[in-house]
Amino acid sequence: MKNSSSILKGVKSFVVDSGVFNINKPIYDVAIVGGGIVGLATGRELLKRNPKLKIVILEKENDIAPHQSSHNSGVIHCGIYYKPGTLRAKLCTKGSKLMYDYCNENEINYENCGKLIVATKKEEFQQLEQLYKRGIENGVPNIKLLESKEQLLSIEPFINGGLRAIHTPSTGIVDYKEVSKSFGNDITEKFGKDSKSEIKLNFNAKNFKYNSNDKLLLISTDDDDDDEQQSILTKYSIVCGGMNSDRIAKVAYGNDEPSIVPFRGSFLQFKPQFRHLIKGNVYPLPNASFPFLGVHFTKRINGEIWLGPNAVLSFHREGYKFSDFNLHDTIDLIKNPALFKLAKKHWRYGLQELYRDFNKDHFIQLLKPYMPNITVDMLEYGGSGVRSQAISKSGDLIEDFIFDTPSDVPIIHVRNSPSPAATSSLAIAIEIVDLAQKNFKNLNSL
Repeated sequence: MKNSSSILKGVKSFVVDSGVFNINKPIYDVAIVGGGIVGLATGRELLKRNPKLKIVILEKENDIAPHQSSHNSGVIHCGIYYKPGTLRAKLCTKGSKLMYDYCNENEINYENCGKLIVATKKEEFQQLEQLYKRGIENGVPNIKLLESKEQLLSIEPFINGGLRAIHTPSTGIVDYKEVSKSFGNDITEKFGKDSKSEIKLNFNAKNFKYNSNDKLLLISTDDDDDDEQQSILTKYSIVCGGMNSDRIAKVAYGNDEPSIVPFRGSFLQFKPQFRHLIKGNVYPLPNASFPFLGVHFTKRINGEIWLGPNAVLSFHREGYKFSDFNLHDTIDLIKNPALFKLAKKHWRYGLQELYRDFNKDHFIQLLKPYMPNITVDMLEYGGSGVRSQAISKSGDLIEDFIFDTPSDVPIIHVRNSPSPAATSSLAIAIEIVDLAQKNFKNLNSL
């Protein structure tokens, strides 16, 4: 085995417990597993602080940001919903401002369309006021409590079922796929061009082997040593695996928990001739039992108006249709005792969501309190996404961030990066890189 100084110039063999790998490749300073918006933002932040770093993004698909980062409603959230003092609340408020600043600096199209959170009956007034106070505590800018129907209708003229509302003018919309592509350009061109930082597509990281003598981590696409295998060497790694964060952690020195359960959310949309009925975003008061924000009206940057989503257990982590099925994903669900504990608590809610998935009439019953004249013939299918939901052993939905840092291996696992991760991505990246600079002892000297 070569000594550490010779390895830094390039290696021909790499010894791990399972054998010897023949390798003759450059060594990266940091490998980020996952080319979604959080992974890309993290790579960008690393290079922004130190352009000398040689960074690689490893993405298993043939494009960046292919799943949660691009299959979402495109909302720039303001941070009103989240428990004060939590990382989720702090990062959303901070991340929203950073996202607007970034879009302005990089000429990315967005719209500050605002949002109404609407009470449709007097019994909801107290909850509305409590949420308003939470927004103030979280530092949501320019938040306002609308205490009359007239004030509400002056912003959304066709939400004539509403009685009172919270108005958050700082809520906006953007195409997060476009944002992700810009982050990628920052990595390969703006900040990382001189260090030859890069994005490797079609790299499905499945095997992680650490050599403690040479302090190098081998990441490869397959356990089989054949011509199709890809592999890289890196000094440090940050895993932003999203929907597959639990699976990657199990093969990369991470903890077994939490597990990931996929929930698919489907949207309807107004037909083009009815898009004028909504000016911005209109949301219900949230159900405190769930991290989902309920069925709502969402304006998109392309002018579409989406209505939804529901939240249905998905039998395919990357499947966007009702009929999509993956055997591996389904077996994981069946073998997960935490899921059955979750289902035992909320089985009625789950059945209702499933029924809405194929019954438009039932779906729009949740929208009629806000817009009583809405009918099924005004709507068509919009789109869908799959949400990565972390759950605990006890079957509880985990609503805040979790970072898993193995003690003897230079890896950080981002185990739970809950919605609104796209809004918060730049702030999350700062948090992750701060943690990396603390945990990776020599990162600052590279």
